[in-house]
Amino acid sequence: MIETLRADNRNTFEELYPKPCGLIALLTDFGLEDPYVAAIKAVGYSICSNIKIVDITHNVDSFDIESAALILYMVYRYFPKGAIFVVVVDPGVGSSRKPIAIATRNYIFIGPDNGVLTPAAKDDGIIDIRLLENDNYFHKPVSYSFHGRDIFMPIASHLVCGARFDSLGRPLDPTSITYIDTGIGYLEIEDKCVQLKIIHIDKFGNVMLSIPFVNLSQILGLDIGVNVKVYSHSNVFTAKVEKVFSVVPKGTLVLYENSFGLAELAVNQGSAKEYLNVTRKSKIKICKS
Repeated sequence: MIETLRADNRNTFEELYPKPCGLIALLTDFGLEDPYVAAIKAVGYSICSNIKIVDITHNVDSFDIESAALILYMVYRYFPKGAIFVVVVDPGVGSSRKPIAIATRNYIFIGPDNGVLTPAAKDDGIIDIRLLENDNYFHKPVSYSFHGRDIFMPIASHLVCGARFDSLGRPLDPTSITYIDTGIGYLEIEDKCVQLKIIHIDKFGNVMLSIPFVNLSQILGLDIGVNVKVYSHSNVFTAKVEKVFSVVPKGTLVLYENSFGLAELAVNQGSAKEYLNVTRKSKIKICKS
């Protein structure tokens, strides 16, 4: 849902915007081997020393917009109201893609118009979208290949130190920006089975699935302690439904509710990714035994 703003009612217009709390959360695919993350932070602090920068992660796979969008979607709500999110997973930098800022009910999201911001922003409720074109707020000279340093972080820092959101540039129609699907909500019901999509695999090899655990339990009628069949490619595996993976013997495949409320498959002290031989975006089928 997009809020309708009335520019002729200045008090209402200003009150709709979230007030920056001083915290900027940074999410990139830069890794930590190169000077890019440090350069972004240095420019931010040089513009506004009052900011506090928190790293979400810099280990998103290179150019993986969908993975970055999912990570942002999963974590944004845990930040205090007024946090500003700067996301630099931007394979189209320097092209015709737009640099944008999105104000939502509680937060501000800044980055490229490639879909990386929109799952989280839409979930919180989009209020206003601006094209970042007021170069008074840019770090100069502006590099064609480093908008994170020269546009996105400077804008976030200026907002913390008092810049008005509506001064960043012209408003954009919400239908004109890019939206992507993170895979959350995907399911297909087949008889007594549910086909799901793998939306994320963490460093432990835990396999995050596309619907909440409670929904999967309701559809299949699952209780703690029962076994389910997991079909991956041409193979079939048995998983035990438990509250957490640590309660089963080492090497056991477990279906449980992860810390974000989603259904997840894990192997106690092992890798469900390797056990099932799957990758992100693979589909698996779960059936009640």
